[in-house]
Amino acid sequence: MGRTAAAAASRRIVVGVAGSAASAAAVTWAAREAKLRGAVLHAVHAWEPADRGRAPYAPGPYRGGRDDERAAAALLRTVVQEGLDTAAPGVASSPPGTAEPLLEVAEGLAVRVLLHSAAGAELLVLGGSQPAGEAAGGPAEHLGPVARACLRAAPCPVVTVSPQHIRRLGPRLFRSLAGALS
Repeated sequence: MGRTAAAAASRRIVVGVAGSAASAAAVTWAAREAKLRGAVLHAVHAWEPADRGRAPYAPGPYRGGRDDERAAAALLRTVVQEGLDTAAPGVASSPPGTAEPLLEVAEGLAVRVLLHSAAGAELLVLGGSQPAGEAAGGPAEHLGPVARACLRAAPCPVVTVSPQHIRRLGPRLFRSLAGALS
């Protein structure tokens, strides 16, 4: 029995996308998990204007917010497409009746944007820099400040994925992922 797009849309797996190898690994993992659960992949990228925190009277070139937003959207599309291509055969193409991945570019602090998007989701997937067992200072040391803040306040379960996790899945997958981000 196949899921309809409306039913899949009510089931979401949110993945944070930052443009790093860790976030690309998170997209790959989240795409596979969404396929297994029959859920929609909801990729989120938060951006802040380049001039945020700059005094309005400070000299220097002004870069408009629309340029920042366009760059953020391009980054999101690139990382998600590579993650879908890397995930596995058949994951990139949605079966008939299921929803396409939802791409969201939102202005604001990454933690706030991710927590807002994760409300009502089945899962929030984030990238980490190394496996928890190999982190020097303990399980949370492999995570950046955004992932740690999301773990503390997430409205749903959180999974962290490292590039090493994807590397273990196969050298060809890792080379494809690493090549796309370099």
